[in-house]
Amino acid sequence: MTESKTNYYYGNKVAQVTPAEGVQGMLIRLGGGGFAFRVYTDNGEFIDYDIRHDDLSITIDKDALASFYRIGEHDILDHSPQVLGLKKAAE
Repeated sequence: MTESKTNYYYGNKVAQVTPAEGVQGMLIRLGGGGFAFRVYTDNGEFIDYDIRHDDLSITIDKDALASFYRIGEHDILDHSPQVLGLKKAAE
């Protein structure tokens, strides 16, 4: 894939812009409670992108080992029960 880079004014600065379409990455939680989009390079390094997009579509991969949990009215996205070592509750 050839990266198409173009410069645009972003706020009052010039930014080099590359389309993000088709890029695979990870949503990570930062120490201060925020989130970033982490993209790994072929050599194992990564770039963490601040997220300013307000309605970005995300698809969770089949091998992500993720599950949705509901506790009362509280909804949570976390690792799967197998990853967390959770025990099944009586139904």
